[in-house]
Amino acid sequence: MQFSRFSLLICLPATFASSTWAQALEDDDAALLPAVVVTANRVETTIASIPGTVQVIDEEQIRSQSGAGRRLADILDQLVPGMAPSSGGMSNFGQTLRGRSVLVLIDGVSQNGIRDTARQLNSISPDSIERIEVLSGANSIYGAGAAGGIINIITKRNQGQELAFTSKLGTTASNRFKGSGFAYEGFQSATGRKGPLDWYVSGAYTQRNDQFDGRGRRIAQDTSQGSNMDTDTYDLQGRFGYQLDDSKRLTLGLQNYRDKQNTAYTKDPNNPDEAVAVRGLRLDDQPATQNRAINLNFTDQDFFGQGLNIESYWRKSEALFFPDVARGLAGIAATDSSTTVYGIRTAIDTALPAIGAATGNLVWGADLSQEVGRQRAHHYAVDGLNYNRTGIIYELGPDLKTSTRALFAQTAWEWGPWTLRGGIRQEWIQSKVQDSIAYGEIVLTGNRAILPGGTLKYDATLYNLGAVYQLNEQQNVFANFSQGFSLPDIQRFLRDVSSDYNIHNLNTQALKVDSYEIGWRGDWYPVQAQVAAYLNTSDVTQFYDAEERALRLISQKERVRGVEGSLNWYVNTRWSLGGSYAWTKGQTQQNGQWIHLPATRISPAKTTLFTTYQQSNYSVRLQALQLANYTAALNDGNGRRTDGYTLFDLIASIELPQGRLEGSIHNLTNRNYQALMMQASGRPPIPNAQGRTFGLAYTLDW
Repeated sequence: MQFSRFSLLICLPATFASSTWAQALEDDDAALLPAVVVTANRVETTIASIPGTVQVIDEEQIRSQSGAGRRLADILDQLVPGMAPSSGGMSNFGQTLRGRSVLVLIDGVSQNGIRDTARQLNSISPDSIERIEVLSGANSIYGAGAAGGIINIITKRNQGQELAFTSKLGTTASNRFKGSGFAYEGFQSATGRKGPLDWYVSGAYTQRNDQFDGRGRRIAQDTSQGSNMDTDTYDLQGRFGYQLDDSKRLTLGLQNYRDKQNTAYTKDPNNPDEAVAVRGLRLDDQPATQNRAINLNFTDQDFFGQGLNIESYWRKSEALFFPDVARGLAGIAATDSSTTVYGIRTAIDTALPAIGAATGNLVWGADLSQEVGRQRAHHYAVDGLNYNRTGIIYELGPDLKTSTRALFAQTAWEWGPWTLRGGIRQEWIQSKVQDSIAYGEIVLTGNRAILPGGTLKYDATLYNLGAVYQLNEQQNVFANFSQGFSLPDIQRFLRDVSSDYNIHNLNTQALKVDSYEIGWRGDWYPVQAQVAAYLNTSDVTQFYDAEERALRLISQKERVRGVEGSLNWYVNTRWSLGGSYAWTKGQTQQNGQWIHLPATRISPAKTTLFTTYQQSNYSVRLQALQLANYTAALNDGNGRRTDGYTLFDLIASIELPQGRLEGSIHNLTNRNYQALMMQASGRPPIPNAQGRTFGLAYTLDW
């Protein structure tokens, strides 16, 4: 593997960053390998006892990286080493974790669906988030979808205050401070507690306007996945808790999120050589994302001497896309996707009898869910930049009704310096595929022929086994084997087939991933570090063909391997510096030869560096992100070339007598570049990414 001169500035490759050193700076004797608990393991668990790469991103880190107009995908791009860079738009398409798909949860509820619209990270405002837990590597604890890992987003809630409010106003300006290039945000929350009842409600609003590249030109819209420009976003959250008695608690969570574009600009269709923004677009129904959710949870810490957790949920997600280029005889159409999911999850935490000096527990339970998905395309008549619906509606793949049942058991044992974890999950999935009109045949021949439906059945038995050995109080090593399971994107795959296709061919093409990982982590003042190496394999390859604009699902072996790591050095109580490095190599075996996977799956080598200066009432952080070039897939005839780039950001915060003022300069050097996913999959000509921006926000807790 090749390393750039920039990445050699990192001593160790990674994925471990938390804010627990704030206490360590105050107390040199603070506990090392701190007991940060994560809920993404179904029960609270210390990081030090988990045989795998775990990262907890706290509220302060999220706040410092957000800024008006920035999305969660942009924050994770900077803070999670093994995660592919953000597209800079509405979509998190191609933003893989360790080269595989990632399962996104909000308060433990999956945001993924059988039809992957790639809007999971565009389902919540960063201002609504308390912390984010990232578990890298294949994981079956929450079921299908976590081939690359889990991102569990924990929303804000009451922290014991009798009555408290938070208000925030912020703005971001382009490099030349053009009036049309400002973004604005506002956030208001209220929380309280009285007797057994506690509550937290909040509302976040963001308005984004024009965006400009490093040369000061308005960026052309991305008509495939959706752009940030000229969008209005709101996120309404509510979380209510009731303490039934000393051990029992009931929690209700509510969310209504909407992100909608309303622009008069689009990419000039008459310029094949350069992505130029032109004014004059007339389109009534523009790209939008909506996410509504209800969660009702019950916990009992003394359920016949055990811990009981019952989670029930309902979620409806809708995604509307831009009417993109003509597809054969079907013409131009806009994708309209809708998914409704409801289900229940149970987990029981049982203490097991000690075996000599070894103590253990067993977490076991069952999961049930039902998902109904449909996807339509509204046909448009296009005259220049005028788009008018004709009333013709296509089925972009058949309607699906998918039922999932699962049983699982996970055990953990502590014996001296050893922690051993292992488990099993049995999952049964049944998708009822309705008869539909084969869109692929309309594209090729114009004929409206029926694609027969049927029932697809999948099942998988998944295992995990890992160990942690505590070398001393400051460091440990770990090894882990785990399996993940993902269904093919049935609707998207069946979009491109003709009416004579046998849908039961998909029965043999579920994605089962075997993941292997070894690593080391240490936490001793003034250094904090982690390094991990991994390999994951599967017998099925699935990726998006950017040239043919089609989903490829091939029964051939695949392997992804890599290293990642981080180093934080607290030079003294004021200065700290560090960084991270992630290198990934992904290949599929085709005709007996291993060829490289495209950049829509595999992120080029990514390096981050930072240095922070902190006083009692203010801090300044300079950070950098470098992405390497990627030519391997192009050389193998399996993807495009992508050019790397280096970006710098300057972030500052100051505590005022009343409130807090935060400022940022993103893309400090005003680099003119194209985002990775635009290069890897966007329709040429490729639009540029955003140039230098200035952000300012004021927050008051009262």
